[in-house]
Amino acid sequence: MEAPNPIQERSDGPDLALAAGAGLAAAVVTGVVWAYIVKISDYEVGVVAWAIGFVVGTAVVYATRHRQAPVFAGIAVVAALTGILLGKYLSFVFIAREDLERLGADVPIFSRDTWDLFMNNKDIVFSFWDLLWIGLALFTAWRVARPQDEPRPEPVEAESE
Repeated sequence: MEAPNPIQERSDGPDLALAAGAGLAAAVVTGVVWAYIVKISDYEVGVVAWAIGFVVGTAVVYATRHRQAPVFAGIAVVAALTGILLGKYLSFVFIAREDLERLGADVPIFSRDTWDLFMNNKDIVFSFWDLLWIGLALFTAWRVARPQDEPRPEPVEAESE
C-alpha cells in the first residue's frame, strides 16, 4: 500500500483552526513588533514587512506539523496581510499620538475616530515602496506554506548481463 501524499491529504477542521490560530498569532506579534520598531526608530523599515510574511508562513507550516496544502498557503497569505496592516495601523497611531498630544488632543489606539483618521490618510500611510514590501511579504508567506512538489524518482536502468 502506498503512503498518502501529504500534499493531497484533506485538511480537516482542527488543522485549519490550528493553522489560522498560529498564523494570526504570528501576525499580531510581528505587526506589533514592527510598529514598535517604527515608533522607536522613527523610521519605517520596510524589510520588516517582508519578514512578517516569512514568520507567518513558517508559523503556519510548523503548526500544521509540516503538512502543506493550498489552503494553508492561503491562510498564511491572509494572516501575513493582517499582520502588515496591523503594523501599519499601529505605526500610524503611535506617530499621530505623539504629534496630536502636543496639541492637547487624545488619540486612543482603538476607536472609530482613530480608524477614520487612518483611512483618511491612506495616501500618506501607503506608498509605492509599501506595495513592494507587501507584495514580497505575501509572496514569501505563500511560498513558505505552499505545497512542495514531490521529487520524482530517478528511472532505474536495468542491468544487462
